[in-house]
Amino acid sequence: MRKYIFILLLTHIALAQEGNVSFNHTDSLSAPPAYRHQIGIGISRFVNSAFPSDTNTFLLEYRYLKDAVLAYRIGGDYRAESNKDSTYEFALKVGGDKLFRDYKRWKFYYGVDLWGRYLYYENRKQHFTSIALNPFLGIQYQLSPNFSISTEPGFFIKYNFRKDYKSFDPEAQTHWWESRFAKIGNLQINFHF
Repeated sequence: MRKYIFILLLTHIALAQEGNVSFNHTDSLSAPPAYRHQIGIGISRFVNSAFPSDTNTFLLEYRYLKDAVLAYRIGGDYRAESNKDSTYEFALKVGGDKLFRDYKRWKFYYGVDLWGRYLYYENRKQHFTSIALNPFLGIQYQLSPNFSISTEPGFFIKYNFRKDYKSFDPEAQTHWWESRFAKIGNLQINFHF
């Protein structure tokens, strides 16, 4: 009789705590995102001594989360210098990425960007144009619900054009292919809203 009462009491105590436990039956990859918009700023341009600088990175990036897994991206860069060469540079990228692992604070995603960059030296009359395809793997660490830090190492294939209107050399008007690893060690701070 004592065993029966003990087992009955033990099961009631165990079942009494069931109300305090919350079970989450939704997968984190299928739940809608809390914030759909993300603006990122590449911090390697500001802290060049601590982080490597890559001329193929973009200073400002915007990311729109279509759902919990897919995101559309756009980025831009601009530079104008009134130095000896009077340099003007414009860059734009578009792309998409897909989340494949979500560990609450850590997010892992992959994607591809298509980007173009135009560089003009006014005094030298030189034009440089680049078009690239950049597959990447993204790693994002959520600092708070509104802030995160991320990196997106990847590999790009780039086609370059160069036109030099002050030169009679036929090699001054040339084009070439280039490929290498990109954004290795570059960090970006992100704001989510």
